[in-house]
Amino acid sequence: NMLPKSTDEEDAAIIELREVLSTRPKSTVTIAPLATMQTENGEIKLGKHYASSLKISSLLLENACVGDDEDVPYSQYAIEEIGKKSSSSFSMTGLTGSTNGHFGVSSHGGEAKWRRNENK
Repeated sequence: NMLPKSTDEEDAAIIELREVLSTRPKSTVTIAPLATMQTENGEIKLGKHYASSLKISSLLLENACVGDDEDVPYSQYAIEEIGKKSSSSFSMTGLTGSTNGHFGVSSHGGEAKWRRNENK
């Protein structure tokens, strides 16, 4: 299991949430908040879990944009990683930065480090 350790109370809440979500019509759009810049890329693992296991339609990345120079790179990184269906331990990207302008955002298996977290 790649999700962070949880308490019995959190497990009960997830079970209850899963039951509630299973009764909604398939056409319902469900939006869930997701805390950003967690240790060990926890938001990526949790976001993938929300999308695949709980069938959450959309995620709101809390505090992804705070007005610093990491807003765009972090948002691009989080969206790409959460939406990626490939292996989290191996990935290979094309050399298209000059074409699409996505320099500085790359796929990797290690923990992403953000300067914003250094100031906490």
